[in-house]
Amino acid sequence: LDDKKNLPARWIKPIEQMAQQSHRMENIIRDLLTLSQLETRASSKQQTAIQLCSLLREIKHDAEQVFADKHQHITLSCSDEIYVNGNLSELYSAISNLVLNAAKYTQANGLIDLTATKSARGLSITVSDNGPGIAPQHIPRLTERFYRVDESRSADTGGTGLGLAIVKHVLARHNGKLEISSQPGLGSQFTCILPADRIVGPASSAPGATASNSQT
Repeated sequence: LDDKKNLPARWIKPIEQMAQQSHRMENIIRDLLTLSQLETRASSKQQTAIQLCSLLREIKHDAEQVFADKHQHITLSCSDEIYVNGNLSELYSAISNLVLNAAKYTQANGLIDLTATKSARGLSITVSDNGPGIAPQHIPRLTERFYRVDESRSADTGGTGLGLAIVKHVLARHNGKLEISSQPGLGSQFTCILPADRIVGPASSAPGATASNSQT
């Protein structure tokens, strides 16, 4: 493909399809390795206090870059005072999977809201969208490996079918859980719930952590 201009015209489309499938296979292998590590390795005892809003802002920025051509409006609501004790790379992977999924399946110019709130239940991190929604019979099975709501839609977006399984395992390793609410035509809401004892004060933050204003 790097030398596409010198290829015979009849080869361009097949090679583009080969590259697309190779990229998809690479993503599947990467997600399988991630899932295998989550299932077989014990949770690290050396966890750090993570400024949640900074993490969510980075995930928001990444999603905006990846799906820039869809011109979606992604909002973020989070207090800079919230710090979470956990594994940074695992939590990034889980929340990023949810935000990227929302961006994948939500239409161009759609709305995606990323919010974090403290309550009696603990800490809730919610990703909401106004996309096509999911029929109720699919919701209990969404975290199963390779489960597809719609085969053609998954093929179009290049999904691996492993993202929500990764989210489920990451949250379990942080004593949390995933709740899903959706209706066809009315969008979807995915909420990560972490226990209250995962919330720590700014004084316990990792060295070099900085506070910044929450963005919308």
